[in-house]
Amino acid sequence: MKARVTITLDPDVHRLAKQAARNKHTTVSGLIESLLQVEGARSGEDWVSSMTGMDCLRSPAPGTDPLYDSLQAKYIRE
Repeated sequence: MKARVTITLDPDVHRLAKQAARNKHTTVSGLIESLLQVEGARSGEDWVSSMTGMDCLRSPAPGTDPLYDSLQAKYIRE
């Protein structure tokens, strides 16, 4: 048996939720339920965090790769 739950949404979010539910041929409740089921299935699978630090930049000799040099200067703070 399903439980009745009351949630409060910003009017703009509610409008978007109704539109998304209509596009998926479901109700706002059904949309929220399916989103929560997907999120529950993914819990423990934070793959972005698990990949952080898994790779490193190659280190060509200075001055041999202009693209690498410019990207390193822009994004890498040592």
